[in-house]
Amino acid sequence: MKSIIKIVFVVGLSIQSYAQSSVNTSGDNSSGSNGNVAFSIGEVFYDTATSSSGSVAAGVQQAYEITETLGVDITEINMSLKIYPNPTPDILNLKIGFNDYKKYRYELYDNSGKSLSGKAINESQTSIKMASYPAAVYYLKIIKDGKAMKVFKVLKTDK
Repeated sequence: MKSIIKIVFVVGLSIQSYAQSSVNTSGDNSSGSNGNVAFSIGEVFYDTATSSSGSVAAGVQQAYEITETLGVDITEINMSLKIYPNPTPDILNLKIGFNDYKKYRYELYDNSGKSLSGKAINESQTSIKMASYPAAVYYLKIIKDGKAMKVFKVLKTDK
């Protein structure tokens, strides 16, 4: 009997179990009239359960990247800003869809944060020359009163 207990004890010590683990960038708890949910951001594996009343991604959540803009999210005004073509080999166009565009300026930065060019915006459509820069990722910051309103991620390609 003692040998069976020893075998069970030794086998029990040799079995290891691992729980699900991940490194999260953020998370929080949210509650509403239908209940509570804890969520996390930055995990890359998940499992989705679907029913007639909706769906939920349980477990480790799907990570995502926002590629159009980076920086401050402005919610109190509706900004209609577009850049095209992106990626671009030579000319980047900035189109502004509101009337007070003369209060804004743009700054172009390289990937290390060095300012390459900048100018006051005087027209609803502005062309920015990119041909002299090497192929890389750049950031176009739209500024009003010294505050960054929107930052675009721009890809410069070779011709």
